[in-house]
Amino acid sequence: MQHHGCQSQAALLDLLNGLRSDNRPCGLLICTFRNMRKVEAIHGSREAERLIASGEARLLAACPPGISILRLQHDELAVVVPDTSTSAELLDVGERCTNHCRAVEQGAASNPLLLTVSIGAALAGVSAESSSIDLLNQALLARLEADKQPGSHLVLAPTQIQQLEAAQYQLESELHLALERHELTTFLQPIVDLISGDPIGFECLARWPMATGELAPPASFMAAANESGITAEIDLQVLRRALEAAPQLADAAGERHPLILSANLSGQLVENPRRVLELLELIRAHPLPMGVQLQLELLEESFKNAAYELDALLDWLAEQNVLIAIDDFGTGYSSLNRLHDLSINTIKIDRSFMQRLNAPQKSSNHLLQTLVAIAHDLQINLTAEGVETDEQRRWLMSRGVSHGQGYLFSKPLSLAGAIDYLNRPQRAIRS
Repeated sequence: MQHHGCQSQAALLDLLNGLRSDNRPCGLLICTFRNMRKVEAIHGSREAERLIASGEARLLAACPPGISILRLQHDELAVVVPDTSTSAELLDVGERCTNHCRAVEQGAASNPLLLTVSIGAALAGVSAESSSIDLLNQALLARLEADKQPGSHLVLAPTQIQQLEAAQYQLESELHLALERHELTTFLQPIVDLISGDPIGFECLARWPMATGELAPPASFMAAANESGITAEIDLQVLRRALEAAPQLADAAGERHPLILSANLSGQLVENPRRVLELLELIRAHPLPMGVQLQLELLEESFKNAAYELDALLDWLAEQNVLIAIDDFGTGYSSLNRLHDLSINTIKIDRSFMQRLNAPQKSSNHLLQTLVAIAHDLQINLTAEGVETDEQRRWLMSRGVSHGQGYLFSKPLSLAGAIDYLNRPQRAIRS
């Protein structure tokens, strides 16, 4: 085993190039000791260096003979695994390194120091067309994925990871640009009375116009938005367009239907005081016409360990006659104990429950019945999402659920489509 001390990236590439020129397959592990800046800030630079040195020694102990370890940066090491031609072999070495670097070390003054490591692994065969720098980049990208997981974690670079990451980066960049240009638009999916089929409101949903003319739904870009930290900005743009459209929707509804405009708020918004202020100013600047009421939907996870600021926000919204709904209820953190305390008007039943209704195995019927009973006891409205069949509608009505949305009634509509929907005669519901 060779330990090269503190080296540069160039030295690593020279080592990899030498193996490849000798037609020897190899694997590469990029190992980063986590939270070193935090350790340095709390315990000082000597303790941080002590912990890194301990981690380096643990890597040496974990690796079999013939492996080279190079220290690239303060807290980053490269492990070169020669004559490794399969993912299983490389993962075996990587897992040993991960397990050895999951420990609590004893620092000065008996301070416990937590040692964890993120490891990205990549494999190169003798006939691979990619270069040594490609191998390094693959391992670095895999290590970035490992950084997203808690504790010590190992990630093997999948095939074509560079192309996948490049496509993801391109998507995030284009989404940022679309936001700057205010290109995202708002579509409206009717929320209906399950008995009559009449619309009682609309959920406001983001759509991203593509160069092809297609409209990308949130499922195709919200993961990238979340990764980029821009979901709050999307929420605000969608809400702004919905509030601006409210007078036209009110005119189309006339006196027949009081309407709810329901818009989503992400965790990134409610946890950011600056974005919350933008939300409040947006609501103040766009008073709704008579007969239209705003409803804001928060994901269930937003209520986990809800701080005073969230409670105060919900109270302020309630004072402004803004309704609050819990979205996708039943898919995340259980917030049942918070329903008594918070100003919650509606629970939105996640579409996954509709898909498992009356399923032969693990149906959602009993869970839904319990949820309906709780909501009725607390005098909280229920809206079922993803209603696609008349059988689902009938089941919901028989249990006392009065509102729903889904393709049984309508797909999401443009503003013009929503106005046309409101202007139609009363909708017949199949018997």
